Amino acid sequence: MARSPVSLSHCTRFAPLCTIAAALALAAGAVPAAAEPAPAAHSGADNVEVLVDRQAAADLPAAAGASSAPDALADAVVAGVLGERSTELSALAAADRDVRVDIRESADGAAFGVAIVTAPEAEGEEPYAWLFAAELRGGAWTVGLEGDETFSGLLAGSALLDGEERAALAASTAPGRASASQATGVGLPFATGTSMVMTGGPHGFGSGPPYSSVDFAGGAGQARAAAGGYAYSLCTGWTRVIHGNGYSTDYYHLEDYQWLPGNDVGAGHYLGTQGNSLCAGGSTTGAHIHFSLRAYTDPDAAGWYVPLNGLTLGGWTFVEGAAYGGHAYRDGVGTVYPGGSMYNYGP
Repeated sequence: MARSPVSLSHCTRFAPLCTIAAALALAAGAVPAAAEPAPAAHSGADNVEVLVDRQAAADLPAAAGASSAPDALADAVVAGVLGERSTELSALAAADRDVRVDIRESADGAAFGVAIVTAPEAEGEEPYAWLFAAELRGGAWTVGLEGDETFSGLLAGSALLDGEERAALAASTAPGRASASQATGVGLPFATGTSMVMTGGPHGFGSGPPYSSVDFAGGAGQARAAAGGYAYSLCTGWTRVIHGNGYSTDYYHLEDYQWLPGNDVGAGHYLGTQGNSLCAGGSTTGAHIHFSLRAYTDPDAAGWYVPLNGLTLGGWTFVEGAAYGGHAYRDGVGTVYPGGSMYNYGP
């Protein structure tokens, strides 16, 4: 069963951008006041943005020594992101990157949301993101990022999300879930039985490897789930569908966007249309779907992007070359190079 869209003060469900101060004030029935300076080492930084659902703000437990409950949680999430990427806020700031912590749900001392590291709006730059789960233990937050063992463990033992969604998400993102098979069980990001142009062959979600992404445009122009799973809007124009086989797929630059806060969707579910959305930064050179494959294989690399080389999606086996080059082939059908039309045979 899908959860209803998040309810946010001064926000639409298509643009969940609320300040902590406004959310806390409205949750208490008061007029929003100016936010006090946050004492947390990370949440008060200039390149950290904290968003919070109004109900989640009201339900968050207080952590020891924090000026607000959302500040304390955000500080712990940012620390987890920095540790995962082996970087510092100062290095991200120098690269014109922000960390966005979007707190979406809280229940019984646990919390759930999305963490995004934004990208500068420049060619070759892309954002990255994770779902997160957290639990307050001994006055401090323990945080897990999607794809690590802590995330799966915290989520499975919590009262967060719908029960069926919680169990599926915890199991699907557990490290080692993805098999080593050539077949991924994933189609292409448009309707089965239709075609789009592969405008860019295998390339990175960013400027370098792994070459986990392919760009599509033309055809009906609609982005659709490449396989069934639970769909999460990371921001307005970027969706992640977490499949039950250890893979997830990302769809970026979408417009005419459907906000999905954890809906159980089938293959072919409408996500949006090809577009130029830059809700977390990056760049486009024309309307398209930036389609990427992630896998939950390594407990030390939280659900990261994986090379498409040698993997089969939508009935086509991809072969990488130079970035945006390469090709895909299907025995008995032929080979498609960038600029060619590709038919989706389905998951």
